[in-house]
Amino acid sequence: MPKRAPIEYTPAFGGGVFRAKEVVAEEFAATTGDDPDTNATAKVPAPVAPPVQIRERTVERTNGRTVERTVVRHSFDIGQDQLVALAEIQMTQFQETGRKPKLGPLVQEALDAYIAKQRKRTNERMNERSNGRTVEQTGE
Repeated sequence: MPKRAPIEYTPAFGGGVFRAKEVVAEEFAATTGDDPDTNATAKVPAPVAPPVQIRERTVERTNGRTVERTVVRHSFDIGQDQLVALAEIQMTQFQETGRKPKLGPLVQEALDAYIAKQRKRTNERMNERSNGRTVEQTGE
């Protein structure tokens, strides 16, 4: 078998990628006015000190508590009829305001109303026992 001919290498990205040392030296001298082959240093401006920041203590608290409620992600199972009802409420609010509210705030509002109702209910005095009999209260 005859030997293969050697591959001729022609760089695909030839001209301009690698330049001769003389060309680089000329460009450097043109920009700085110095010759890179000599040990002369280029004229570098003196570093500018950053502005001094005065740190004063303020009386204001930075880590105070905010009035906003912290949102915690938690999943719950809800009934399909509840989801449909929420979607209907969402649609009516969209028609009234032109903005579609998210379901999360609607559920939060419903939970707030339910919690307030339960708190009010626990403050009331019950006249029934857990077995269904009524307790007669005597006024003395």
